[in-house]
Amino acid sequence: MVYRGYSRPVTPSRDETRNAILAATVASGAGIAFQVGSKATRDALFLSSFGVQSLPAMVMATSLLAILFAVLSGKALLKWGPGRVIPVAFAGSAALLLAEWMVSLWLPKAAAIVVYLHVGCLGGLLISGFWSVINERFDPHTAKHQLGSVSIWGTIGGVLGGWIATRVGRTLPVAAMLPILSAFHLICAAAIMGMRGGGVLVRRPSAEGDAAASAGSMRAGLLVLQRSTYLRGLVALVVLVTVSEGFLDLALKNRVASLADGGAILRFFAIFYAAVSLVSLVIQLLMRRAVMEKLGPARTASALPAGVGLASLGALVFPGLSTLTVAKGTESVLSNTVFRNGYEVLFTPISPRDKRAVKPIADVGAARVGDLFAAGIAQTVFLYFMLHAPVILTALAVIASVAAVGVALRLEKGYVESLERGLRSRAIELDLSEVRDGMTRSIMMKTLGPLETSRIFQAGGGDSLSISRMDLSQQARLAALASKDSDVVRRSLRGDPVPAELAPAVISLLAWDDVARDAIQNLRRAGPDAVEPLNTALLDPSVEFAVRRRVPLVLAVCPIPRALEGLSQGLADRRFEVRYRCGRGLSHLTDLDASLRVAPQVVHEAVLREVDTGAGVWEGRRLLDQFDDERWSPMVDDVIRNRANQSLEHVFTLLALVFPREPLRIAFRGLHAGDPFLRGTALEYLESALPPEIRRPLWPYLDDRRPRRSPRPTDAALEALLRSNESIAIHLDELRRKDTPAG
Repeated sequence: MVYRGYSRPVTPSRDETRNAILAATVASGAGIAFQVGSKATRDALFLSSFGVQSLPAMVMATSLLAILFAVLSGKALLKWGPGRVIPVAFAGSAALLLAEWMVSLWLPKAAAIVVYLHVGCLGGLLISGFWSVINERFDPHTAKHQLGSVSIWGTIGGVLGGWIATRVGRTLPVAAMLPILSAFHLICAAAIMGMRGGGVLVRRPSAEGDAAASAGSMRAGLLVLQRSTYLRGLVALVVLVTVSEGFLDLALKNRVASLADGGAILRFFAIFYAAVSLVSLVIQLLMRRAVMEKLGPARTASALPAGVGLASLGALVFPGLSTLTVAKGTESVLSNTVFRNGYEVLFTPISPRDKRAVKPIADVGAARVGDLFAAGIAQTVFLYFMLHAPVILTALAVIASVAAVGVALRLEKGYVESLERGLRSRAIELDLSEVRDGMTRSIMMKTLGPLETSRIFQAGGGDSLSISRMDLSQQARLAALASKDSDVVRRSLRGDPVPAELAPAVISLLAWDDVARDAIQNLRRAGPDAVEPLNTALLDPSVEFAVRRRVPLVLAVCPIPRALEGLSQGLADRRFEVRYRCGRGLSHLTDLDASLRVAPQVVHEAVLREVDTGAGVWEGRRLLDQFDDERWSPMVDDVIRNRANQSLEHVFTLLALVFPREPLRIAFRGLHAGDPFLRGTALEYLESALPPEIRRPLWPYLDDRRPRRSPRPTDAALEALLRSNESIAIHLDELRRKDTPAG
């Protein structure tokens, strides 16, 4: 796309970026508050004015008008850019809402129709436009790392919009929500205007090229669909999912229409839409990536119709408002979370040119066709079977969902074939760091080799590795490491240590259990050459956990300062097993080279983070890996390995980096000896030897039940502890014999 009339872009200052992020957060909160409140208001106004029998016709009219608005908005965005169009559109929407409110005072039915069309046509387009402004205002790094609060505050705004609508529904006419909704859009307009500061350009594309592209996009999209079975399947999936959603939506509104008045309807939908928004955020934060990693894109997309089908079946078996609400809520939550993620990834194999042509048809055209289809059938049901409409529509939703599951699962084979073909022909280029599912990552590794994996670990510094820069032997080695045959990979790993250029490819193999030990040994033999990519992998939270928890096993045998620095920084990782292995690694590293020292401040901060987690987390920590670093622990041995709490062991391992190790080891063993006197001696030493800032938060985890008395001086406590060492060993040996089965 060619842009004209630009001045040279100015890099925004830190303050300008911070202000723009704040403005984006405000706009997100107000926008989602509007979305929740406006949907509830729209449904309450229409159902209280016309009844549910008129709703299908309204849905069809809104769908047709929405297609027209989508075309017009696309042309406006191409001509003037979202930075200019979207704030004006929000302000115009606010003015229109005020006009609709005034009309409602004299012509409530006319206002109900206009509000329904307004919300149905403009609501989604304005939110989409807001994200277009985000994409143009912020660079990808800022958007990825500093805009997490935008979605969170959007959800909070949704809860606020629902709460306001609930309060209005209790005390005021439904139409009283319209000026409140107008205020939300005025806030959005002002906030988006504030986002445009800081030297950001308002893009003005070449009119001739983009007008021609826009005019031919629909025709080009239809031609692409005609020759691609895979893309036709994607469009069919959208149609079926939308049809199922339409049936459920109309069935629920048929039940809700029987509520007492417009205020009750408003309260119901306000609570419903706010709850959907909140649950969607929780699932996005906790489960979205895990579901994608485990199921892959096609099965992730099929989770929506599968969940809707089961919930709708439950509503058929136990008919009523509550079960229909659960079914519709399931549809809304899954649509906003897992389906959207899987659906977007299913477009990965499509070349950028074909994607631009087909995406509007799939996103807008197919969805509106589904709405029209569902509304047309529902109109017939309402006309001839009104008394049984909820049951019939729910049954139709089950049928559409089952068909959608079948279509989604059939897409998996087409996805794999299309992705492999696109990667080989270079019709598509992917950044593995942005790939969110294991299936796509596996296909890329098989098709291109570990090349893309190396880019993840080199993103922070060196040049991306290029096959053209490798000699033939390195290319052969890379191909062997990319093999899906574990025997082939192991043979390559058991050869010479990989050069620094191939180290990232071997690091990625740490996640593969079948070859992980060989990868560890090869990286250990590579020595200092592998330390930098190992540090990068360890400290990048986007790298697989299975890789990061095994990196310390390599760094711990390379006694150089950079390895020590990497392991020290790893003590702040969010995953306990990574921190645990970094602690053991530091202990082993300082054993190998006594000149390497961990800063006391680093240890103190790490210990305080561990003890600040709470008793439930402290007691529940477990390790997933059992590798060859057991002998590195300065605290545990075979006698107490199964008795020791791993959180406590980790803390003592850290303390032994800066305090005398042997007394700490004896004290740790004394805590597990099972003799109250020996335990008391260990506690007495710890009480006198540990500094107060460490002792106070740690003490609740040591379960000190001794009678209170003045502690002995440190030297006296240490002497008593050393004298008890032999007794501790005897008691632990007795415990080991008890734990060992006879014969």
